[in-house]
Amino acid sequence: MLPHFAKPSRKGFSFFGLLITAAVLSACQTTGSTSPGATANATAPQPATAGPVTAEVVPAEVAQPAPQTAARPPQPVVTAPPINDNPNQLMGLDRDSLAALLGQPDLVRREKPAEIWQYVTADCVFDVVLYDSGPAYRVTYLEARNAAADRLEPRPCLNQVLRNRMAAPIS
Repeated sequence: MLPHFAKPSRKGFSFFGLLITAAVLSACQTTGSTSPGATANATAPQPATAGPVTAEVVPAEVAQPAPQTAARPPQPVVTAPPINDNPNQLMGLDRDSLAALLGQPDLVRREKPAEIWQYVTADCVFDVVLYDSGPAYRVTYLEARNAAADRLEPRPCLNQVLRNRMAAPIS
């Protein structure tokens, strides 16, 4: 007994017969081998005709090579220039020499016979104490601290002060 979709219908064709007919017709189509002159015309639109329908032959796309680009030379690694951030270099400097090295302080506090020059960075406060030594005030003490007033090593804080000075616009 045939399955219900393979049974003949009233019109004389079965579903199974339609499938076989479609398979036979598709086997009659061209396989894609064309003459060299026909390739150019194969991609052009074909006019509508009343004759039999034929498959349009489209040539396989040719793979395009990737565009060639010149390799970039390696970029140099930008590092901060070396800085003499040794706090001992400040000891004994007068006001002018200190200002030339660190710039103008953010705050000056005067308490005779001393002046405290304060430099503030994002991470620390750097205090430089100058004492009156007769002809000029000279650096005799320095200290670094954080925002909570905890003492810090002075070298990293001095480094930040010097780098801020290098980054500041010259006026």
